[in-house]
Amino acid sequence: MKQRSIVTAIIFSIITCGIYFLYWFWVTLSPLEQEGKRSIVPTFVSFILLLFVSPVGGALGGYDADNNLSAIYAARGIPRNSNQIVYIIVGILLPIVMIALVQNEINGLLRNSASSANQNNTAL
Repeated sequence: MKQRSIVTAIIFSIITCGIYFLYWFWVTLSPLEQEGKRSIVPTFVSFILLLFVSPVGGALGGYDADNNLSAIYAARGIPRNSNQIVYIIVGILLPIVMIALVQNEINGLLRNSASSANQNNTAL
């Protein structure tokens, strides 16, 4: 998982007429699938469905993203409220917004991990 600028990704997606969005979808959900290990379908299948049947691919991507984020948060001992319904609905209507929401959670998780690591290092 990597921290990315959401605004920059949205601007690039608009400038490239959605091509960057497809890349962003792939590089955001693939690491989640690898770390969370709770996907019902592989990211590749969600990606293909997003290309050909956008609402289905967006809904599956949102469902899997929430499952994987929940697993990652649980593994790190961080409480989290499920956003599954929001991700599914937004994934159906506006997949780019769903990916932005997922990226925002990833960015927050990485910031929390970095600040926790810094606190542990200063305590030693």
